[in-house]
Amino acid sequence: MNRLKLSDIVKNINAACASDNDIVISGVSTDTRTINQGDIFIALSGERFDAHDYIDVAEKNGAAAVVCSKKVEAGVPVLYVDDTLLALHRLAAYYKSTLDIKVVAVTGSNGKTTTRDMTAAVLSSGYSVYSTAKNFNNEIGLPKSVLELDDTYAVAVLEMGMNHLGEISRLTNIAKPDIAMITNVGKAHIGNLGSQENILKAKLEITEGLSPDGLLILNGDDALLKTADTGAFEKAFIGIGEEAHKSLYAKDIEAKDGKTYFTAVYEGREYKGFIPVLGNYNVLNALEAMRAGLALGISVDRAFSALENYKSVGMRQEAETVNGVKIIKDYYNSSPDSARVALETLKIHAGQGGKIAFLGEMLELGEFAEKEHFNLGKMCRDNKLDFAFFIGDDCAAFENGMEKNCKVFKKDEREALEEAIKAFVNDGKIKSGDAVLVKGSRGMKMEQFYEYLKSIL
Repeated sequence: MNRLKLSDIVKNINAACASDNDIVISGVSTDTRTINQGDIFIALSGERFDAHDYIDVAEKNGAAAVVCSKKVEAGVPVLYVDDTLLALHRLAAYYKSTLDIKVVAVTGSNGKTTTRDMTAAVLSSGYSVYSTAKNFNNEIGLPKSVLELDDTYAVAVLEMGMNHLGEISRLTNIAKPDIAMITNVGKAHIGNLGSQENILKAKLEITEGLSPDGLLILNGDDALLKTADTGAFEKAFIGIGEEAHKSLYAKDIEAKDGKTYFTAVYEGREYKGFIPVLGNYNVLNALEAMRAGLALGISVDRAFSALENYKSVGMRQEAETVNGVKIIKDYYNSSPDSARVALETLKIHAGQGGKIAFLGEMLELGEFAEKEHFNLGKMCRDNKLDFAFFIGDDCAAFENGMEKNCKVFKKDEREALEEAIKAFVNDGKIKSGDAVLVKGSRGMKMEQFYEYLKSIL
């Protein structure tokens, strides 16, 4: 972060501050455990915590000033505001306005993080690039990411997530992107939003902060995005297969040796290359990254070269071979759409071998949970899985959808599932050459079953 004067912070977050000591602030912190000397500490409050209780710790650990919404005792300047989270947003928005930096913002129901990382890889071939750390894509993480920027960066690639309407609106008005990307409109969080049309509406909020002369990159294979009213912004559609509305598309896709080879076509010229991950959905993610690169002067050839070294983020479809069995771990999160692409990946990895899945419940589906877990079972049946285990409260719906070749367990029957896995392995029903998918929402802790499976194979 570039240094800021305390007086500028006071003014731009609408704070009251009795101190006339116009000190220089070198950073912003919301966590006393990671605070640095000279930071301003913003005391956020939530259902289970209140950082106002740790003002003394913040001061002891180096805070030069604190932002509070409650009366506190402190030996450093105190900035009083009505809402500390809003103050964080206002500070990030003001700070962003002081920077000369291009911002690429990424949202979508699935593939956000992969697209973000692929875009950062492409743009890093020509620029100094900042990319959102971990999953800092929410109302706290994104402003903190913006506040980590400084003059050493030419481009920032920021991820924006949401659970409800209005959230991306707040984030995009902080980041003010020059390029906005939407990967797809799926069913993640449909329990909160009620319909895919509302999910589309939430994703399109990203345009509210987009520069008037900015670029909106859209997945042209997504039916809702293809026909959405996106306003007067310049649009660039990507996709698989040639269609009139696509400015960049892929063809001749082939999976081989853990890589996906394809030809990218832009302005009538063909470019051949590969990405070191499997699945057509990853081709779409790569195309969005390439299109962002083109907008900032990175050629398709150069983008392909940059993507050759792309590595997927932990818990997102990493594959490991254990005694000849390919295990795909994909338990960062789960939704109807991410489950569909995970089953596609399982099929590619299995080849002529068996296809087995250990699946956990998909969360945040609300009234749609029973229907979507039935559909998940049916997807397993349609993909001709040899066997599937499922754990979660909608296990009956899953079983009805798959009909046979499955065992299901309630959420609290984890030990029984482990015993069933052990018996399945001991009976020789997982063989060398088979592929196994371990998939579920983060709250289901599917990594525990992954580690157990590895230990007994």
